[in-house]
Amino acid sequence: MCNYARWKRSCDVLFLFFAVVFTITRLIIFPFWIIYATVVYPLYICPPFFLYYFFNMIMFTLQLLHIYWSYLIFRMVKKVYSGNMSGDDRSDKEEDDLSEENEEPCLKNGSGAGKCRIVNGQHDR
Repeated sequence: MCNYARWKRSCDVLFLFFAVVFTITRLIIFPFWIIYATVVYPLYICPPFFLYYFFNMIMFTLQLLHIYWSYLIFRMVKKVYSGNMSGDDRSDKEEDDLSEENEEPCLKNGSGAGKCRIVNGQHDR
């Protein structure tokens, strides 16, 4: 929202806040409290079985994704605060809205995909 209101400073501060919260929750709390609890505590209750290993494998895979996403976020923070950012890479560009207005609407799916509609006066009303 701050990006569309052209509040660059607020946008950068909120992005930094997001990066700090993401780092604390995903790289500190998640592995040291959540994954630790799923690996250690169930062994006191029952012996390990298939779902124990499967669930923990999913949790470790999620942790690897968190590490990758953190790398991408840190790279973006570096770009934002070093001043090497041309435009705002954090939001999507709306290139579909830039199409010419005088183009005929083309079919998007079905047997006529990729072909433009035939104007015969029957369907233009």
